[in-house]
Amino acid sequence: GVVGTYRRKAQAGRRVDHSAEGPGLFIALRLGGLFMWGYCFMYIVYPRPLDWSFLEVPSWLRWVAAAGVLVLIPFVVSSQKALGRNVSPTVITHEDHELVTHGPYRWIRNPLYTAAGLLFTGLGLVAASWFLIGAAAVAVALVRLRLPKEEAQLEARFGQEYRDYVSRTGRFLPKWSR
Repeated sequence: GVVGTYRRKAQAGRRVDHSAEGPGLFIALRLGGLFMWGYCFMYIVYPRPLDWSFLEVPSWLRWVAAAGVLVLIPFVVSSQKALGRNVSPTVITHEDHELVTHGPYRWIRNPLYTAAGLLFTGLGLVAASWFLIGAAAVAVALVRLRLPKEEAQLEARFGQEYRDYVSRTGRFLPKWSR
């Protein structure tokens, strides 16, 4: 997808070090993401085996969620485009990385995490699946565990510039007051 394309471009010729993230968190996030995408694919191709996770969701809410998922697609593309070669599959900030403060990053420090949480919650509502909605909540919790390490790396690399950026932006949603 879009994220994978940008990630491959950013990693070209670069060794990826996962040690700072910790193996448990690294594996949980990757396997969880793979499982959630697999669940979505299964729902599209052959949903019957997923009947065990059915949740009664009003059809109007499923349609609203579907519209929300569609709106998220250009947001993800815009976020990835703004991030460019600065994307990293780990919490490590590389020497050639720049602090991205344009595009969606002007208002939110983690628009891709926000989009992922909303995307999988929306897909869970569309699929009427309590399991997918719950998996999205677990993924958000795992990201919240990962963020302190990521933010520490960014602060170590960018110093006061990053601290100023934090003071004017929200972590997952725009900061409405200053």
